[in-house]
Amino acid sequence: MNQRPSTLKAVAERSESLADFGRHLRDWLHELRFASSRPLAAGAVAEEPPCLRGKFIQGEIADAWLAAYAEHLAVKAGIQPPNWVFTSSRVLSEPSFNEESESPKLRALAIAHAPLAFKRRNIYTPSVDLPLLLRAGRPRKSAAEKRKANAKRQRRFREKRAAEFKALRKLLRQQIEP
Repeated sequence: MNQRPSTLKAVAERSESLADFGRHLRDWLHELRFASSRPLAAGAVAEEPPCLRGKFIQGEIADAWLAAYAEHLAVKAGIQPPNWVFTSSRVLSEPSFNEESESPKLRALAIAHAPLAFKRRNIYTPSVDLPLLLRAGRPRKSAAEKRKANAKRQRRFREKRAAEFKALRKLLRQQIEP
């Protein structure tokens, strides 16, 4: 079974065409729903994806979308965007609109509503799907991590009780022996 990409680097590495790129980017967005903490969100965009400019036709559009999503995610998560998103090779030389934005009214909406990270790269889209929901508090732990923490807690409890019993025995001996 082919796993969904969990990083933008994996999206780029798996993409052989613009259509492939679109599918893998949607899969990445789906996986992003499970990023519940800032470190997980940062890990999804930290590594620089390979440039797609020479890999397939319209690869420069894919490069700009990768950088725009990485910066947009970083801003939304409150983390520092990775340095690779600010390279000039990730900016389109001419504005790019969705296919749906053919009418002047739709283009005006796209210009007005595109997030700043996308506008910086000459990408104009009326809506951006970014399903990031960071949870307050501690990040989720795996079952193995929970078992390990529980074992440590039990060990500390037993050691504390053993020390208390040792102190009680010593106190009892002192009271028995004059």
